[in-house]
Amino acid sequence: MPTSNAPRNLSLAIMLASGVIAGNTVAQELEEILVTAQKRTESLQDTPIAMSALNAEAIEAMGIVNAVDFGLTSPNLQMPAYPFSNNNVALFIRGIGNADSIVLTKDHTVGVYYDGVYAARSTGLLADLSDLERVEILRGPQGTLYGRNTTAGAVNFINAKPTGELGFKQILGAGNYGSWRSVSHLNLDDMGGFKAKATATFSDRDGWVENEGPNAVPGYPYTDYYERETEGYRIALRYDGMERLLVDYSYDYSEQTHTPGYFQYGGPAVGADPAGNPVTNSFNSRLEETRTPTGGGEFAYYLPASETEVQGHNLTISFELNDAMTLKSITGYRELEDNASQNFSQSFGGAGTLQTNTLTDHDQFSQEFQLIGSGERLNYVAGFYYFEESGDQAEKQYLDRSLVDESGIFAIDLTNGMPCGGAAVGAPDCTDLGLTFPTFLGEYVVETDVESWALFGQTTWTPDILDDRLDLTLGLRYTEDDRDATRTFDSWPFNSFFPGASGSEEEVVDYTLIADYDISNDVSTYAKVSTGFRSGGSSRNALDFNQAFEKEDLISYELGVKSELMDRRLRLNSAVFYMQVDDIILDYLPDPVNNPQFVEAFNSGDADIWGLEIDSQFVVAQNLLLSFNYAYLDYDINDAIFPDGSDRTDSTELLWAPEHAWAIGADYNVPLSMGELRFHVDYSWQDEQFALANTDNGEFKVDDFGMVNARLSLASVELAGGDWQFALWGKNLTDEDTANYLIGGTAFTYMPPLMWGAEVIFEF
Repeated sequence: MPTSNAPRNLSLAIMLASGVIAGNTVAQELEEILVTAQKRTESLQDTPIAMSALNAEAIEAMGIVNAVDFGLTSPNLQMPAYPFSNNNVALFIRGIGNADSIVLTKDHTVGVYYDGVYAARSTGLLADLSDLERVEILRGPQGTLYGRNTTAGAVNFINAKPTGELGFKQILGAGNYGSWRSVSHLNLDDMGGFKAKATATFSDRDGWVENEGPNAVPGYPYTDYYERETEGYRIALRYDGMERLLVDYSYDYSEQTHTPGYFQYGGPAVGADPAGNPVTNSFNSRLEETRTPTGGGEFAYYLPASETEVQGHNLTISFELNDAMTLKSITGYRELEDNASQNFSQSFGGAGTLQTNTLTDHDQFSQEFQLIGSGERLNYVAGFYYFEESGDQAEKQYLDRSLVDESGIFAIDLTNGMPCGGAAVGAPDCTDLGLTFPTFLGEYVVETDVESWALFGQTTWTPDILDDRLDLTLGLRYTEDDRDATRTFDSWPFNSFFPGASGSEEEVVDYTLIADYDISNDVSTYAKVSTGFRSGGSSRNALDFNQAFEKEDLISYELGVKSELMDRRLRLNSAVFYMQVDDIILDYLPDPVNNPQFVEAFNSGDADIWGLEIDSQFVVAQNLLLSFNYAYLDYDINDAIFPDGSDRTDSTELLWAPEHAWAIGADYNVPLSMGELRFHVDYSWQDEQFALANTDNGEFKVDDFGMVNARLSLASVELAGGDWQFALWGKNLTDEDTANYLIGGTAFTYMPPLMWGAEVIFEF
């Protein structure tokens, strides 16, 4: 969004928020927030970690359905969509992340955990999160307690446990673009210490970019872009019928049929496509129908629907050895199958006819043991962790023949593997291959195996000084991490992804040092030094797969203040930090304009990152809560030597690292004789962000933008023996249409248009 629109949208958000302030002026206290960020239950205000947390009530009020919705609630967390799939997102915290999030041979920097089980891959993360009790977003390296691949932070999804009381909850909703959603929860009565809960989720939404055109070939799929259909189930079991023993088991399954984002051509209206047709049109605002840059008319692109299946098992056993010591076991198994198709719809200009199909088969197993204890002046956790994953990923590339030769004859120049376009069959080096539609260009397969284990411990000591207001924490973790990967390819002569093998072996020690001091009962401050590492790996899409990259190390220095003021009506937490990343892993596109499919990851120099974060909540009056979160980020890249030997320090940037980002929200509840009227509105803003690290071929970045969301509901209505809620909601109320992703300076996707709907919730 252009900067000039920011005051308009901010004014709208403030007007909506302040318009409900008049009325009741009797204040109330903020509710305590309990978290498990340090492997034990404690108050958010007592946890010396820069973090934010949302409970089930806040998640419902904000209309959060899947993980990407959290990206705008926390300004420090960015979640750009992955260009090849609408079911995969990249996660960035404090400017550190992994843009190539679908790749199996390159790990993330933000750890994602479901009830304590690490999920190595973010594919399927956009499934409906329909049974959440709480979400915790931890910022900064979590290398001691969470281990590898948490250099930027961690996101904990904590699901609701069975209640042991018979109960049922049904959510039914519908909205524009043919959307509907159904979520059912059933809790069963306690039976001799056994409790059970079942959840079923179904949703559907039409694509908001219609994929139609006169060129469509009968019998072939031309699915609309951004379609989504989901089906999910979760079963949770709990046993607490034996003293000191608690057993939790859960199984989740989700199946999604979806289509990716639509990349529209936004480059210069010059040049020609592979068939020699002149590029006459450039599209610089959001389209809701597919078009061709060669003439500007409606055009259909071959696009099969994508399919994703994800399932997981979680078994957590806690046994109290005595009143001060608990032994916990967390066993997890997860697997996914993903069939993702994308057609880049001529968005690369001369090379824009590329269509890809990526097949992923992945499974993982993890086992963690924790010994959690406490003494008179000591709290501690010690543990062992084991993790293994294996997977294979095949990428097939196609060329839409109808865009190359309208006569139905397709010719290839065997010297470079490119289409001859208008060249006559029989011309020098051109051969009629007699190919079918769509034309198969080649395939490569990557297989990977990872094994990792770690020993860790963290202890907090309260010395008998300073009136017991000082806590000192020391944490250590030793990790051994091994990866092997191979890449094979088919026999096509113009397949550029050559075979190879690579691997990574790491032995790493991470540590955490914290001094936490309570200035008063309501104000505390902490100083923290912590480290973390991201595992080494290899570039799935590199020309040379034999060239591996090594681990990336990070050390962070942080000062934080946590406070509850004005009789616990104001919660104000802030942190300043400085991080140094050594051997930073960068993505490099040797030819981002003509061959954007070649992506090479490599270690290069280091980065200095510093910033400021503020999280606040304020009870203005009875039933009125305001929130404000802000993040400032700046950085320097040092000694950025690229694979070709060039020093590109001055032209290298961090990806998805806005300098300023903030969010403001208001919640107002009005008691009525027939229930309670609840109103929520929020506005989020993010500065411009780079989508490509290297800027030698231009600064590829998305503009700043702001978004307004709101929800109005009539809740706690007693009717027909149950509790009812009726709601109206809207997302992107100002219909902001800023580009939110780009590739190569010509291929752009845009923010979704205004979405709205209604919802009915019944519970007994």
